[in-house]
Amino acid sequence: DQNLILLDEAPVYNATHLLGFFSTFNSDALKDATIIKGNSASQYGGRLSSVLDVKMKEGNNQDYVVNGGIGLISSKVSVEGPLQKNKSSFILSGRRTYADAFLFLAPDDDIRDSRLFFYDLNAKADYKINEKNSLYLSAYLGRDLLSLSDQILVNWGNATTTLRWNRIFTNKLIANFSGIVSNF
Repeated sequence: DQNLILLDEAPVYNATHLLGFFSTFNSDALKDATIIKGNSASQYGGRLSSVLDVKMKEGNNQDYVVNGGIGLISSKVSVEGPLQKNKSSFILSGRRTYADAFLFLAPDDDIRDSRLFFYDLNAKADYKINEKNSLYLSAYLGRDLLSLSDQILVNWGNATTTLRWNRIFTNKLIANFSGIVSNF
């Protein structure tokens, strides 16, 4: 309750996957992260412990780029490119675990009927209206599922959306107007 985790200004609650073994944040979709430990600024709502402010990267507005990775228990893919060269871009990034695919090796039928996985999707688009105005739309969706046979079913996740308008009035005056939706 006293820690604040933000993804493109939207609060993210329970920011872990698979009971804390994986981070909510897909590194392919991130630009930077800032952590503030104690004495956070008033803009963060007076949190006592810490603030983790994570920013998603903007897509490549020149060329199309595809990145991906396959691991033992998860895979990820990221696609980015221009919507209109030098004016707008997008990035889409997704990740899913498939640890539940190996449960068929279990000796017990109850374990074989279990499921344990997560997925997350990140998306961001930006549009440069003119030299002084830009629009940004970012979204995140993450889900976890844990079921042990027919005994336990736990399904949880986060969804966030941020629409931001950046306006440059003068060299010394810049404004950001944001509309934010966050759901856990």
